[in-house]
Amino acid sequence: MASITATTRTLKSRLCDSHDPLDGLLDEPLIHELCRAIGHSWRCCFWRPTIVILTFLRQVLLPQCSCRQTVAFTTAATARPGDERRPSDDPSAYSQARQRLPLALLERLAARLASDLTQPDRRWCGHRVRVVDGSSVSMPDTPALQEAFPQPTSQSPGCGFPVARLVAMFCWTSGALLAMVSDSLAIGELALFRRLFDHLEADDVVLADRLFGNYTELALLERRGVHVVCRVNAARRLDLRCGTRIGKQDHRLIWTRPRAVPLGLALQDWNALPPTLTVRIVRVQTVCRRGFRKRRIDLVTTLQDPIAYPPEALAELYRQRWLVELNLRSLKTTLGMDVLRCQSPTMVRKEIAMHPIAYNLIRALMVQAARTHEVDPQRLSFAGTQQRLLAWLPLWMPTTKPRTPHPWMSYFLAVIAHDVLPDRPDRNEPRAIKRRRKSFPYLVHCRYQARNTAWYDKR
Repeated sequence: MASITATTRTLKSRLCDSHDPLDGLLDEPLIHELCRAIGHSWRCCFWRPTIVILTFLRQVLLPQCSCRQTVAFTTAATARPGDERRPSDDPSAYSQARQRLPLALLERLAARLASDLTQPDRRWCGHRVRVVDGSSVSMPDTPALQEAFPQPTSQSPGCGFPVARLVAMFCWTSGALLAMVSDSLAIGELALFRRLFDHLEADDVVLADRLFGNYTELALLERRGVHVVCRVNAARRLDLRCGTRIGKQDHRLIWTRPRAVPLGLALQDWNALPPTLTVRIVRVQTVCRRGFRKRRIDLVTTLQDPIAYPPEALAELYRQRWLVELNLRSLKTTLGMDVLRCQSPTMVRKEIAMHPIAYNLIRALMVQAARTHEVDPQRLSFAGTQQRLLAWLPLWMPTTKPRTPHPWMSYFLAVIAHDVLPDRPDRNEPRAIKRRRKSFPYLVHCRYQARNTAWYDKR
Protein backbone atom coordinates (compact mmCIF):
# COMPACT_ATOMS: atom_id res chain seq x y z
CA MET A 1 0.00 0.00 0.00
CA ALA A 2 1.16 3.51 -0.71
CA SER A 3 2.05 5.52 2.36
CA ILE A 4 0.62 8.91 3.26
CA THR A 5 3.59 9.66 5.54
CA ALA A 6 5.31 11.97 3.07
CA THR A 7 5.17 15.73 3.41
CA THR A 8 7.47 18.62 2.71
CA ARG A 9 10.33 19.66 4.97
CA THR A 10 8.63 23.02 5.38
CA LEU A 11 5.44 21.49 6.70
CA LYS A 12 7.33 19.01 8.84
CA SER A 13 9.45 21.64 10.56
CA ARG A 14 6.47 23.93 10.93
CA LEU A 15 4.35 21.28 12.57
CA CYS A 16 7.04 19.75 14.76
CA ASP A 17 8.50 23.02 15.99
CA SER A 18 5.25 24.79 16.76
CA HIS A 19 3.31 21.75 18.02
CA ASP A 20 0.35 23.29 16.20
CA PRO A 21 -0.76 21.63 12.94
CA LEU A 22 -2.62 24.75 11.89
CA ASP A 23 0.06 27.25 12.90
CA GLY A 24 0.99 29.23 9.82
CA LEU A 25 -1.65 27.50 7.68
CA LEU A 26 -4.73 29.50 8.66
CA ASP A 27 -3.14 32.40 10.55
CA GLU A 28 -4.27 35.93 9.84
CA PRO A 29 -0.86 37.09 8.49
CA LEU A 30 -0.99 34.44 5.76
CA ILE A 31 -4.59 35.18 4.81
CA HIS A 32 -3.95 38.94 4.80
CA GLU A 33 -0.90 38.38 2.63
CA LEU A 34 -2.98 36.40 0.12
CA CYS A 35 -5.68 39.09 0.18
CA ARG A 36 -3.16 41.81 -0.64
CA ALA A 37 -1.66 39.66 -3.40
CA ILE A 38 -4.99 39.51 -5.24
CA GLY A 39 -5.88 43.13 -4.47
CA HIS A 40 -8.75 42.36 -2.08
CA SER A 41 -9.56 44.94 0.60
CA TRP A 42 -11.74 44.31 3.64
CA ARG A 43 -13.41 46.26 6.35
CA CYS A 44 -12.07 46.35 9.90
CA CYS A 45 -14.94 44.53 11.57
CA PHE A 46 -15.66 41.19 13.20
CA TRP A 47 -16.31 39.37 9.91
CA ARG A 48 -12.82 39.82 8.51
CA PRO A 49 -11.50 37.24 5.99
CA THR A 50 -9.92 34.95 8.59
CA ILE A 51 -13.13 34.65 10.62
CA VAL A 52 -15.19 34.11 7.48
CA ILE A 53 -12.88 31.34 6.23
CA LEU A 54 -12.87 29.54 9.58
CA THR A 55 -16.65 29.78 9.79
CA PHE A 56 -16.97 28.53 6.22
CA LEU A 57 -14.57 25.73 7.13
CA ARG A 58 -16.86 24.65 9.96
CA GLN A 59 -19.77 24.37 7.54
CA VAL A 60 -17.69 22.11 5.31
CA LEU A 61 -16.51 19.95 8.21
CA LEU A 62 -20.04 19.62 9.56
CA PRO A 63 -22.47 18.60 6.79
CA GLN A 64 -26.04 19.84 7.13
CA CYS A 65 -24.85 22.77 9.27
CA SER A 66 -26.86 25.90 8.48
CA CYS A 67 -25.47 29.43 8.39
CA ARG A 68 -27.34 30.29 11.57
CA GLN A 69 -25.86 27.33 13.41
CA THR A 70 -22.28 27.92 12.31
CA VAL A 71 -22.52 31.64 13.15
CA ALA A 72 -23.68 30.67 16.63
CA PHE A 73 -20.63 28.42 17.00
CA THR A 74 -18.27 31.18 15.85
CA THR A 75 -19.69 33.88 18.09
CA ALA A 76 -19.62 31.51 21.06
CA ALA A 77 -15.99 30.55 20.37
CA THR A 78 -14.83 34.18 20.11
CA ALA A 79 -16.86 35.54 23.04
CA ARG A 80 -14.84 36.93 25.95
CA PRO A 81 -16.07 37.81 29.47
CA GLY A 82 -17.04 41.47 29.71
CA ASP A 83 -16.83 42.05 25.95
CA GLU A 84 -19.70 44.37 25.05
CA ARG A 85 -18.90 44.30 21.31
CA ARG A 86 -20.05 40.72 20.88
CA PRO A 87 -21.41 40.27 17.32
CA SER A 88 -24.98 39.32 16.66
CA ASP A 89 -26.02 35.75 15.91
CA ASP A 90 -27.92 36.96 12.87
CA PRO A 91 -26.37 35.09 9.88
CA SER A 92 -27.03 37.89 7.39
CA ALA A 93 -23.71 39.65 8.13
CA TYR A 94 -21.82 36.38 7.69
CA SER A 95 -23.65 35.63 4.44
CA GLN A 96 -22.77 39.04 3.03
CA ALA A 97 -19.14 38.68 4.12
CA ARG A 98 -18.98 35.24 2.52
CA GLN A 99 -20.29 36.66 -0.74
CA ARG A 100 -17.59 39.37 -0.65
CA LEU A 101 -14.90 36.74 -0.14
CA PRO A 102 -13.00 36.39 -3.45
CA LEU A 103 -12.90 32.99 -5.10
CA ALA A 104 -9.24 33.62 -5.98
CA LEU A 105 -8.42 33.86 -2.26
CA LEU A 106 -9.81 30.38 -1.58
CA GLU A 107 -8.05 28.95 -4.63
CA ARG A 108 -4.70 30.43 -3.58
CA LEU A 109 -5.15 29.20 -0.03
CA ALA A 110 -5.96 25.70 -1.30
CA ALA A 111 -2.88 25.78 -3.56
CA ARG A 112 -0.74 26.96 -0.62
CA LEU A 113 -1.91 24.09 1.56
CA ALA A 114 -1.44 21.56 -1.25
CA SER A 115 2.11 22.75 -1.92
CA ASP A 116 3.00 22.01 1.70
CA LEU A 117 1.97 18.37 1.25
CA THR A 118 3.21 17.56 -2.24
CA GLN A 119 6.89 16.64 -1.88
CA PRO A 120 7.09 12.98 -0.89
CA ASP A 121 9.83 11.37 1.18
CA ARG A 122 9.78 8.33 -1.08
CA ARG A 123 8.93 7.79 -4.74
CA TRP A 124 7.93 4.94 -6.97
CA CYS A 125 10.98 3.84 -8.96
CA GLY A 126 12.32 7.39 -8.68
CA HIS A 127 9.14 9.06 -10.01
CA ARG A 128 6.47 11.19 -8.42
CA VAL A 129 3.06 9.56 -8.89
CA ARG A 130 -0.11 11.60 -9.41
CA VAL A 131 -3.43 9.76 -9.19
CA VAL A 132 -6.26 11.24 -11.27
CA ASP A 133 -9.95 10.46 -11.34
CA GLY A 134 -13.23 12.18 -12.11
CA SER A 135 -16.53 12.47 -10.32
CA SER A 136 -19.59 14.71 -10.08
CA VAL A 137 -21.49 16.68 -7.44
CA SER A 138 -25.11 17.74 -7.18
CA MET A 139 -26.57 21.01 -5.98
CA PRO A 140 -29.96 22.66 -5.28
CA ASP A 141 -32.45 23.01 -8.12
CA THR A 142 -32.51 26.75 -8.80
CA PRO A 143 -32.85 28.53 -12.17
CA ALA A 144 -29.41 30.12 -11.89
CA LEU A 145 -27.72 26.81 -11.13
CA GLN A 146 -29.67 25.03 -13.88
CA GLU A 147 -28.30 27.56 -16.35
CA ALA A 148 -24.71 27.29 -15.11
CA PHE A 149 -24.68 23.53 -14.43
CA PRO A 150 -27.50 21.92 -16.45
CA GLN A 151 -28.93 18.65 -15.23
CA PRO A 152 -28.32 15.42 -17.21
CA THR A 153 -30.29 15.26 -20.44
CA SER A 154 -31.66 11.84 -19.47
CA GLN A 155 -33.76 13.44 -16.70
CA SER A 156 -37.09 15.11 -17.35
CA PRO A 157 -37.23 18.90 -16.93
CA GLY A 158 -38.07 19.86 -13.38
CA CYS A 159 -37.29 16.38 -12.00
CA GLY A 160 -33.50 16.54 -11.77
CA PHE A 161 -30.83 18.59 -10.09
CA PRO A 162 -27.94 20.61 -11.48
CA VAL A 163 -24.75 18.55 -11.66
CA ALA A 164 -21.14 19.69 -11.91
CA ARG A 165 -18.38 17.48 -13.26
CA LEU A 166 -15.00 17.57 -11.55
CA VAL A 167 -11.57 15.98 -11.99
CA ALA A 168 -9.20 15.73 -9.02
CA MET A 169 -5.47 15.03 -8.84
CA PHE A 170 -4.08 13.43 -5.66
CA CYS A 171 -0.57 12.77 -4.45
CA TRP A 172 -0.04 9.01 -4.42
CA THR A 173 2.29 9.19 -1.40
CA SER A 174 0.62 11.69 0.93
CA GLY A 175 -2.99 11.54 -0.29
CA ALA A 176 -3.08 15.34 -0.57
CA LEU A 177 -5.49 16.93 -3.04
CA LEU A 178 -3.11 18.76 -5.36
CA ALA A 179 -5.60 20.31 -7.77
CA MET A 180 -9.24 20.06 -8.75
CA VAL A 181 -11.17 21.56 -11.66
CA SER A 182 -14.92 21.62 -12.16
CA ASP A 183 -17.37 22.60 -14.88
CA SER A 184 -20.75 21.64 -16.28
CA LEU A 185 -21.56 18.21 -17.68
CA ALA A 186 -21.15 19.61 -21.19
CA ILE A 187 -17.38 19.56 -20.62
CA GLY A 188 -15.96 16.06 -20.78
CA GLU A 189 -13.79 14.49 -18.13
CA LEU A 190 -10.79 14.30 -20.44
CA ALA A 191 -11.14 17.99 -21.37
CA LEU A 192 -11.08 18.86 -17.66
CA PHE A 193 -8.06 16.62 -17.15
CA ARG A 194 -6.11 18.60 -19.76
CA ARG A 195 -6.57 21.71 -17.60
CA LEU A 196 -4.47 19.99 -14.94
CA PHE A 197 -1.42 19.53 -17.17
CA ASP A 198 0.24 22.62 -15.68
CA HIS A 199 0.35 20.85 -12.30
CA LEU A 200 2.49 18.05 -13.75
CA GLU A 201 6.25 18.11 -14.12
CA ALA A 202 8.57 16.20 -16.41
CA ASP A 203 9.23 12.61 -15.30
CA ASP A 204 5.98 12.41 -13.31
CA VAL A 205 3.79 9.32 -13.56
CA VAL A 206 0.02 9.69 -13.97
CA LEU A 207 -1.99 6.80 -12.54
CA ALA A 208 -5.57 6.67 -13.84
CA ASP A 209 -8.40 4.37 -14.91
CA ARG A 210 -9.17 3.06 -18.38
CA LEU A 211 -10.89 6.24 -19.57
CA PHE A 212 -7.45 7.88 -19.83
CA GLY A 213 -5.85 4.94 -21.65
CA ASN A 214 -6.26 6.36 -25.16
CA TYR A 215 -3.86 7.67 -27.79
CA THR A 216 -4.58 11.37 -27.27
CA GLU A 217 -3.89 11.56 -23.54
CA LEU A 218 -0.79 9.38 -23.75
CA ALA A 219 0.63 11.43 -26.63
CA LEU A 220 -0.13 14.79 -24.98
CA LEU A 221 1.52 13.73 -21.73
CA GLU A 222 4.52 12.15 -23.43
CA ARG A 223 5.14 15.43 -25.25
CA ARG A 224 5.46 17.03 -21.79
CA GLY A 225 7.76 14.27 -20.56
CA VAL A 226 5.06 12.78 -18.29
CA HIS A 227 4.54 9.02 -18.13
CA VAL A 228 1.22 7.19 -17.80
CA VAL A 229 0.11 3.93 -16.18
CA CYS A 230 -3.51 2.96 -16.76
CA ARG A 231 -5.74 0.33 -18.30
CA VAL A 232 -6.30 0.19 -22.02
CA ASN A 233 -9.39 2.10 -23.08
CA ALA A 234 -12.42 -0.12 -23.60
CA ALA A 235 -12.92 1.21 -27.15
CA ARG A 236 -9.54 -0.12 -28.33
CA ARG A 237 -9.20 -3.72 -29.48
CA LEU A 238 -5.81 -5.23 -28.70
CA ASP A 239 -3.95 -7.66 -30.96
CA LEU A 240 -0.71 -8.57 -29.26
CA ARG A 241 0.38 -10.58 -32.32
CA CYS A 242 1.12 -7.28 -34.09
CA GLY A 243 3.57 -6.10 -31.46
CA THR A 244 7.03 -7.01 -30.22
CA ARG A 245 7.27 -9.42 -27.34
CA ILE A 246 9.71 -8.17 -24.68
CA GLY A 247 8.74 -10.57 -21.89
CA LYS A 248 6.06 -12.84 -20.55
CA GLN A 249 2.73 -11.03 -20.98
CA ASP A 250 4.77 -7.95 -21.89
CA HIS A 251 4.58 -6.43 -25.39
CA ARG A 252 5.48 -3.25 -27.22
CA LEU A 253 2.92 -1.91 -29.72
CA ILE A 254 2.73 1.03 -32.10
CA TRP A 255 -0.52 2.98 -31.99
CA THR A 256 -1.58 5.13 -34.92
CA ARG A 257 -3.14 8.53 -34.45
CA PRO A 258 -6.94 8.39 -35.00
CA ARG A 259 -8.50 10.38 -37.79
CA ALA A 260 -11.16 12.18 -35.74
CA VAL A 261 -10.17 15.11 -33.53
CA PRO A 262 -11.24 14.47 -29.91
CA LEU A 263 -13.79 16.78 -28.36
CA GLY A 264 -12.31 19.66 -26.40
CA LEU A 265 -8.91 19.52 -28.14
CA ALA A 266 -7.75 22.36 -30.38
CA LEU A 267 -6.94 21.48 -33.97
CA GLN A 268 -3.40 22.87 -33.75
CA ASP A 269 -2.69 20.71 -30.69
CA TRP A 270 -4.05 17.69 -32.53
CA ASN A 271 -1.90 18.33 -35.58
CA ALA A 272 1.18 18.70 -33.38
CA LEU A 273 0.86 15.12 -32.12
CA PRO A 274 3.06 12.48 -33.77
CA PRO A 275 1.44 10.12 -36.30
CA THR A 276 2.45 7.06 -34.25
CA LEU A 277 3.02 6.35 -30.58
CA THR A 278 5.02 3.47 -29.09
CA VAL A 279 3.37 2.04 -25.99
CA ARG A 280 3.96 -0.91 -23.73
CA ILE A 281 1.17 -3.36 -22.94
CA VAL A 282 1.39 -5.48 -19.79
CA ARG A 283 -1.23 -8.19 -19.36
CA VAL A 284 -1.86 -8.96 -15.71
CA GLN A 285 -3.52 -12.16 -14.56
CA THR A 286 -5.17 -11.53 -11.21
CA VAL A 287 -5.92 -14.20 -8.65
CA CYS A 288 -9.57 -15.13 -8.55
CA ARG A 289 -10.71 -13.69 -5.22
CA ARG A 290 -13.98 -12.34 -3.99
CA GLY A 291 -14.30 -8.63 -4.57
CA PHE A 292 -12.12 -8.60 -7.70
CA ARG A 293 -14.18 -8.51 -10.87
CA LYS A 294 -11.48 -8.88 -13.52
CA ARG A 295 -9.19 -11.85 -13.97
CA ARG A 296 -7.24 -10.29 -16.84
CA ILE A 297 -6.20 -6.65 -16.94
CA ASP A 298 -4.39 -5.00 -19.86
CA LEU A 299 -2.23 -2.12 -18.70
CA VAL A 300 -0.81 0.50 -21.07
CA THR A 301 2.19 2.61 -20.13
CA THR A 302 4.84 4.78 -21.73
CA LEU A 303 7.53 3.39 -19.39
CA GLN A 304 9.41 1.26 -21.90
CA ASP A 305 12.25 -0.24 -19.83
CA PRO A 306 11.19 -3.75 -18.71
CA ILE A 307 14.11 -4.02 -16.28
CA ALA A 308 13.61 -0.71 -14.46
CA TYR A 309 9.82 -1.15 -14.51
CA PRO A 310 9.01 -4.87 -14.32
CA PRO A 311 5.44 -6.02 -14.94
CA GLU A 312 5.00 -6.96 -11.29
CA ALA A 313 5.80 -3.39 -10.19
CA LEU A 314 3.38 -1.92 -12.73
CA ALA A 315 0.65 -4.32 -11.64
CA GLU A 316 1.14 -3.44 -7.97
CA LEU A 317 1.13 0.28 -8.78
CA TYR A 318 -2.13 0.02 -10.68
CA ARG A 319 -3.65 -1.98 -7.82
CA GLN A 320 -3.00 1.00 -5.59
CA ARG A 321 -5.05 3.20 -7.92
CA TRP A 322 -7.98 2.25 -5.69
CA LEU A 323 -6.63 4.76 -3.16
CA VAL A 324 -8.08 7.57 -5.28
CA GLU A 325 -11.54 6.07 -4.82
CA LEU A 326 -11.04 6.16 -1.06
CA ASN A 327 -9.82 9.76 -1.25
CA LEU A 328 -12.88 10.78 -3.28
CA ARG A 329 -15.09 8.99 -0.77
CA SER A 330 -13.49 11.01 2.04
CA LEU A 331 -13.95 14.21 0.04
CA LYS A 332 -17.53 13.64 -1.10
CA THR A 333 -19.13 11.37 1.52
CA THR A 334 -17.26 12.22 4.73
CA LEU A 335 -17.07 15.95 4.01
CA GLY A 336 -20.51 16.02 2.37
CA MET A 337 -19.39 17.41 -0.98
CA ASP A 338 -21.63 15.08 -2.99
CA VAL A 339 -24.60 17.43 -2.48
CA LEU A 340 -23.70 21.13 -2.31
CA ARG A 341 -25.95 23.60 -0.53
CA CYS A 342 -25.27 27.08 -1.90
CA GLN A 343 -27.93 28.65 -4.10
CA SER A 344 -25.95 30.67 -6.68
CA PRO A 345 -23.22 29.68 -9.15
CA THR A 346 -20.69 32.02 -7.53
CA MET A 347 -21.23 30.58 -4.07
CA VAL A 348 -21.25 27.02 -5.42
CA ARG A 349 -17.79 27.59 -6.90
CA LYS A 350 -16.60 28.97 -3.54
CA GLU A 351 -18.06 25.95 -1.76
CA ILE A 352 -16.24 23.64 -4.15
CA ALA A 353 -12.99 25.57 -3.56
CA MET A 354 -13.45 25.33 0.21
CA HIS A 355 -13.53 21.52 0.30
CA PRO A 356 -9.88 21.01 -0.76
CA ILE A 357 -8.85 23.34 2.09
CA ALA A 358 -10.71 21.23 4.64
CA TYR A 359 -9.50 17.99 3.09
CA ASN A 360 -5.81 18.97 3.14
CA LEU A 361 -6.04 20.32 6.69
CA ILE A 362 -7.26 16.92 7.84
CA ARG A 363 -4.46 15.25 5.88
CA ALA A 364 -1.91 17.56 7.55
CA LEU A 365 -3.17 16.54 10.99
CA MET A 366 -3.01 12.85 10.08
CA VAL A 367 0.55 13.22 8.79
CA GLN A 368 1.71 15.05 11.90
CA ALA A 369 0.05 12.56 14.26
CA ALA A 370 1.60 9.66 12.36
CA ARG A 371 5.07 11.23 12.45
CA THR A 372 4.88 12.06 16.13
CA HIS A 373 3.67 8.61 17.25
CA GLU A 374 5.30 6.51 14.47
CA VAL A 375 2.18 4.93 13.04
CA ASP A 376 1.06 4.34 9.48
CA PRO A 377 -1.10 7.32 8.46
CA GLN A 378 -3.01 5.11 6.00
CA ARG A 379 -4.38 3.29 9.04
CA LEU A 380 -5.65 6.48 10.69
CA SER A 381 -9.32 7.38 10.46
CA PHE A 382 -10.11 10.30 8.17
CA ALA A 383 -13.61 10.68 9.64
CA GLY A 384 -12.25 10.52 13.19
CA THR A 385 -9.70 13.24 12.44
CA GLN A 386 -12.44 15.37 10.89
CA GLN A 387 -14.60 15.05 14.00
CA ARG A 388 -11.75 15.97 16.31
CA LEU A 389 -10.74 18.95 14.18
CA LEU A 390 -14.33 20.16 14.29
CA ALA A 391 -14.46 19.81 18.09
CA TRP A 392 -11.15 21.59 18.65
CA LEU A 393 -11.59 24.25 15.97
CA PRO A 394 -12.67 26.99 18.44
CA LEU A 395 -9.20 26.87 20.00
CA TRP A 396 -7.73 28.12 16.70
CA MET A 397 -10.05 31.10 16.42
CA PRO A 398 -7.88 34.23 16.04
CA THR A 399 -7.82 36.68 18.91
CA THR A 400 -6.15 40.00 19.63
CA LYS A 401 -3.79 38.30 22.10
CA PRO A 402 -0.43 36.96 20.86
CA ARG A 403 -0.43 33.30 19.92
CA THR A 404 1.37 30.90 22.23
CA PRO A 405 2.07 27.18 21.75
CA HIS A 406 -0.93 25.18 22.81
CA PRO A 407 -0.08 22.84 25.70
CA TRP A 408 -2.89 20.49 24.70
CA MET A 409 -1.54 19.88 21.19
CA SER A 410 0.40 16.77 22.17
CA TYR A 411 -2.78 15.27 23.60
CA PHE A 412 -4.72 16.27 20.47
CA LEU A 413 -2.25 14.47 18.19
CA ALA A 414 -2.14 11.44 20.47
CA VAL A 415 -5.92 11.06 20.26
CA ILE A 416 -5.73 11.12 16.45
CA ALA A 417 -2.84 8.65 16.35
CA HIS A 418 -4.61 6.14 18.58
CA ASP A 419 -7.67 6.01 16.32
CA VAL A 420 -6.24 3.23 14.16
CA LEU A 421 -8.40 1.37 11.68
CA PRO A 422 -8.25 -2.44 11.57
CA ASP A 423 -6.13 -4.05 8.88
CA ARG A 424 -8.57 -5.57 6.39
CA PRO A 425 -6.74 -6.33 3.12
CA ASP A 426 -8.90 -7.30 0.13
CA ARG A 427 -12.04 -6.58 2.12
CA ASN A 428 -15.24 -7.46 0.26
CA GLU A 429 -18.59 -5.97 1.20
CA PRO A 430 -21.84 -6.21 -0.82
CA ARG A 431 -22.86 -2.91 -2.42
CA ALA A 432 -26.37 -3.07 -0.99
CA ILE A 433 -28.35 -1.41 1.79
CA LYS A 434 -30.43 -3.21 4.37
CA ARG A 435 -32.85 -0.49 5.49
CA ARG A 436 -35.76 -0.14 3.08
CA ARG A 437 -36.73 3.18 1.61
CA LYS A 438 -40.09 4.80 2.07
CA SER A 439 -42.72 3.66 -0.41
CA PHE A 440 -43.22 7.07 -2.00
CA PRO A 441 -43.13 7.33 -5.80
CA TYR A 442 -40.49 9.29 -7.63
CA LEU A 443 -41.30 12.72 -9.01
CA VAL A 444 -41.59 12.33 -12.79
CA HIS A 445 -43.24 15.69 -13.53
CA CYS A 446 -42.49 19.28 -12.64
CA ARG A 447 -43.64 20.03 -9.12
CA TYR A 448 -46.25 22.56 -10.19
CA GLN A 449 -47.73 19.94 -12.55
CA ALA A 450 -47.57 17.18 -9.95
CA ARG A 451 -49.78 19.16 -7.56
CA ASN A 452 -52.73 18.70 -9.92
CA THR A 453 -51.91 15.18 -11.11
CA ALA A 454 -54.20 12.48 -9.82
CA TRP A 455 -51.57 9.80 -10.40
CA TYR A 456 -49.70 10.82 -7.24
CA ASP A 457 -52.91 10.79 -5.20
CA LYS A 458 -53.66 7.23 -6.24
CA ARG A 459 -50.23 6.13 -5.19
